[in-house]
Amino acid sequence: MWRKSATGSEGTYSLRRRLFIRLLGVLAVLTGCLFLFVDAYARRAADAAFDRLLAASALSIADTVRVQDGQFLVDLPYSSLSILAQGGEEQGGGRDRLFYRIVAPDGSPVTGYDDLPVTAKPGASVRPQFADATYRDARVRVATLDRFVAQPGLAGWVTIAVAQTREERQALARDILANAFLPIVFAMLAVAGLVWFGIRQALAPLGSLERVLRDRHARDLSPIAMPPPQEVSQLVHAINQLMERLKSNLDTMQTFLADAAHQIRTPLASLRLQAELAADEDDPAALRRIAQRVHRNAVEASQLTSQLLNHAMVMHRSEALHPEDVDVGALLEQVIQRARPVAGETPIRLEVDPAAEPGLVPGDAISLREALTNLVDNAVKYAGSAGSIDVCLTRRPGDRGLRIEVADRGPGIPDAEKAGVLTRFGRGSSAAGVAGSGLGLAIVHSVAEAHGATLSLHDRPGGGLVARIDFPGALAGTAATAGSDAAAGPSGGRAALLAVAFAAVTVLWSPQQTAAQTVTQTITYPAPGTARDRLRIHAATDRQAMEPLVLDFQRTHPDVTVEYVDVGTSELYARAVKDAETDKPDLLISSAADLQVKLVNDGHTRPHIPADSQFLPGWANWRNEAFGFTFEPAVIAYDRNRLAEDRVPRTRDALIRLLREDRANYGRLVATYDVTISGIGYLLASHDALLFSQYWQLVALMGNAQVRTACCSADLLDMVERGEALIAYNVLGSYARARAAAGAPIGIVMPEDYTLVISRVAVIPKSAPRPRLAGLFIDYLLSTRGQEVVADRSALYALSSSVTREASAAGLRSSTVAPLQPISLSAALLVFLDPLKRGTFLRQWRSAVQLP
Repeated sequence: MWRKSATGSEGTYSLRRRLFIRLLGVLAVLTGCLFLFVDAYARRAADAAFDRLLAASALSIADTVRVQDGQFLVDLPYSSLSILAQGGEEQGGGRDRLFYRIVAPDGSPVTGYDDLPVTAKPGASVRPQFADATYRDARVRVATLDRFVAQPGLAGWVTIAVAQTREERQALARDILANAFLPIVFAMLAVAGLVWFGIRQALAPLGSLERVLRDRHARDLSPIAMPPPQEVSQLVHAINQLMERLKSNLDTMQTFLADAAHQIRTPLASLRLQAELAADEDDPAALRRIAQRVHRNAVEASQLTSQLLNHAMVMHRSEALHPEDVDVGALLEQVIQRARPVAGETPIRLEVDPAAEPGLVPGDAISLREALTNLVDNAVKYAGSAGSIDVCLTRRPGDRGLRIEVADRGPGIPDAEKAGVLTRFGRGSSAAGVAGSGLGLAIVHSVAEAHGATLSLHDRPGGGLVARIDFPGALAGTAATAGSDAAAGPSGGRAALLAVAFAAVTVLWSPQQTAAQTVTQTITYPAPGTARDRLRIHAATDRQAMEPLVLDFQRTHPDVTVEYVDVGTSELYARAVKDAETDKPDLLISSAADLQVKLVNDGHTRPHIPADSQFLPGWANWRNEAFGFTFEPAVIAYDRNRLAEDRVPRTRDALIRLLREDRANYGRLVATYDVTISGIGYLLASHDALLFSQYWQLVALMGNAQVRTACCSADLLDMVERGEALIAYNVLGSYARARAAAGAPIGIVMPEDYTLVISRVAVIPKSAPRPRLAGLFIDYLLSTRGQEVVADRSALYALSSSVTREASAAGLRSSTVAPLQPISLSAALLVFLDPLKRGTFLRQWRSAVQLP
């Protein structure tokens, strides 16, 4: 009936060729060609679109190149990188990493990433030229152009290069491909419908096989006799093997039931007989003897039943074994601790060879405990008070695995009977007169086989028996091997990148910042339960604000010890870039979002896919590497006791008028961040300069009022609370709210022209020893439970839209008329970290605040 395959195998035929001819032969070539064509078109279209953006970015930078005091300088425009950092709301900005480099005519670096590859000759690329390259382990597209700059005595071609990774291009190409290829797919589906009848004919033999199986009797477990098609012969063979295993399991169950019925029948019959005798006996002494025999028979029946059930349990767990690392040393201590009360005067000694530590074997802890319990119980039962019982854990000769020995001074077992006592209900001649079921060593033997181990019985020198379990070396060494792999150091190839990164940090941070670094403080939160893991967090956030989150995280993970290291924003960044070989953190948390973004952009972090981020805004997640988890407005704090409500400035323009018109009353009474040493202060100031056209006028007026400066919000609020300042500008609202709630006379104003909002950002460093645990902490921070703790128990504001408390993003939006301007996590934040732009900004700021 069925056409045989070309292989000539008797009774088989090929469905593969029939399916290939009827379906793949018609559709595969056409579909493949169309796919390749559309894919190539999508890539070209994506490159063309993004190349225009790259060219615009390079041109905007080129327009700011100038010569000043004999040096080539550039004032990096914010738009130069922000146009490349655009993205959908679900992404919060483009996913691409951005790099740039400006080179003077003599080849010396002006600013940017000095190792970014630029191959064009000066003056050769007046129009933007594009090239692909690999930079910092990523494929990048580089746009290069030259701009001629001249002044008397100095002229030449300045080269500008801007590079962008290819994630957004690839996403756009995939989107174009999906939309263009979808009609083709529908057309191919329509064609596939026309060959449906051919496919049904090709698969008809499978229907026959189905009917054969369906029509079988429920008790028929014999192999399938129908000759199968070649393509499903392995499936039929696997079904036959399954039936054989099922039949074997049923046979085993029936044997177990028969053995159990046979073994339990005798003690039960004896119990019944003794009970009948007791019913007819009037002599109290005889009744007492009968009661003792009833008790002895009941104990034997109970022990036999327990052993039968334990044996069945061990057999079941052996068939469904899911190995986990088991500490057999600790297991032996537990077993011996339980056996000592039963042993009475018989001493039980445990000896663990230091060479066998840690005594880890992959297996099932319950089965291993049952096996070791039976070995020790047998030794106690048969050795009696003949001598001590010695239990030892050693490593096998040649370091090939672990060995467990249980030795006693009992009668032992003759060599001819040693194999028999390992079978079910097998008992040796030396066991005569001792109650037992003959299942103990059978259970041990089954457990050993399931774990790939060997059980052997040996005569003990001087009399007695030694029961030995040898575990194979490959299993015993697994944990050690994994540990050695985890301890492996970083590759030597990182050294060059570290040197470049360290040089960049040296240029980026001024001496004032280095001097202002705070002394780090480490706080350890012990695990509430049994400590199994340790999470090390470096954070530029007050410990009091993060402590409720840490403690609640430990409630969900009671086996985790948390080490919390409080450092400044600048020091946290510098440590991450240096990538010290010691004291490596698992997680970095900072309010300086721009520094965290730079860590991501420069390749110092690793990605993590959050477990649940549906309630979080897209601007708070960049590349699944930088995660914002708070919503903190920058506010104006004031002294409620000395500043009347009608005099409180509610906009920046009102603050300017106040300082201009009433300068005499505000001398030395206005405070703000010292942006030269504060990372968060510089972030807020740079965005003020971007959004507020009169920012520098405001700074100049603060300078005229001899403004007080500090490194952090806590110090600014201290000035207001002590009466040293009437107004503190750009203070973090979370800290001000906490002070006001504690009774300090501090009022809070969210500027009604606009209110900047920052988010504390968590990243996982690339060198994190425990990235999985750091990811769990990030998942907790972003979860609804973590966000509720942020709103209710910490001094911070929750970010998630699922939380509507007063201290949350939703609560802030409903309680203020001020437009909230969150600082998005994106590569656009790199603009103000450019060394030249930062230096220019800081010089201008110092000049303004130092005016008389």
